Amino acid sequence: MIINDLDYSLSELNIAMKEHYDWAGKFLRLSLLDGEVDNDILDPMSHQRCRFSRWLSLRLNGSALDKEMVMAINTNHILMHDVARELMQSIIQKNVTDSLLEKYQQAQHEFIHSLDRYKEHLFSYRNLHDALTGLPLRHLLYQEFPLFREQCQRTCRNLYLLIMDIDHFKTINDTWGHNAGDDVLRSVALTLKDATRRTERIYRFGGEEFIILLDARNDEDAQKAAMRIREHLQQHQITVGDEQISVTATGGLTNVSHTDSLHEAISRADKAMYCGKNSGRNRCIMSTAAEEMIALD
Repeated sequence: MIINDLDYSLSELNIAMKEHYDWAGKFLRLSLLDGEVDNDILDPMSHQRCRFSRWLSLRLNGSALDKEMVMAINTNHILMHDVARELMQSIIQKNVTDSLLEKYQQAQHEFIHSLDRYKEHLFSYRNLHDALTGLPLRHLLYQEFPLFREQCQRTCRNLYLLIMDIDHFKTINDTWGHNAGDDVLRSVALTLKDATRRTERIYRFGGEEFIILLDARNDEDAQKAAMRIREHLQQHQITVGDEQISVTATGGLTNVSHTDSLHEAISRADKAMYCGKNSGRNRCIMSTAAEEMIALD
């Protein structure tokens, strides 16, 4: 997820929250003014009729690492609707109790609290993204690496780490200037992001280096993914001033074992990447656990 995606998520969440407050206002009016109650409140599946459920369904169907927080919101959302339905039925039957009012108030509090926690998470998460490229920074890589590894283990997939380093980036800066270099970094970041799939996570590691976490069934699939990403960049020219230039990158790939630290995996991938740099650039090299170098092209 990049900064634009986060801003969109926050915007969509704010809209969904406003719509749910409108629903709460409707519930209050019906409670106080004896209006006609519809299925938005009395239906046993009223939480699915609520407009907020559309935002929830989109978030729950994704593979984001914050899914547990969204699931907590979903649980509190369902509970709040269930208690609201119970309260409205008691209002209709004129047998409301203090304990039921407290139960509804507590359900609303838990729902709002889970939303506030998630918004705080999104704002904190946004601050760990690079202002230039919009990509997550290395600090977020260190935070998410254990979660990504756990996710791979749960789905019986293997974890791989790919380092991509822009070729001849100093020449770009020296030829067109540092502003052009920034434009190239932005364009490369977007192109690499476009080349990654939903389950692949890309980070700006520093300078002109990017790290991509891959989940794959085996070495062959991981190698194909690395080549797909490298070739996608090679095939897309980048505008610098009035010129179109070809920008390439060299990649270093390694499998991350259950016992590897992130530092160990980065070290192996880095050595593989420099092997590629020293043997022609614009290629990918895979480093085995024994640091045997395998050219992928």
